[in-house]
Amino acid sequence: MAQTAIGSLLEQLPDDARAWIGNLPLPARAEIDRLLKATGIDNFKAHWREHKADLDELESSFGAKP
Repeated sequence: MAQTAIGSLLEQLPDDARAWIGNLPLPARAEIDRLLKATGIDNFKAHWREHKADLDELESSFGAKP
């Protein structure tokens, strides 16, 4: 089976980014994988904090996160 975009990216990210992705639920990990394929690893590495903030805001708006 081919490695996912997340799998190839994790080793290139700082520890805090790896921890964030590692703690995401499967549907969110699938969306991050889709985003990586659409934007590319270098773009994601440069902007992962913004993606995290967007996802945190979305989760909060649905009451999924305190």
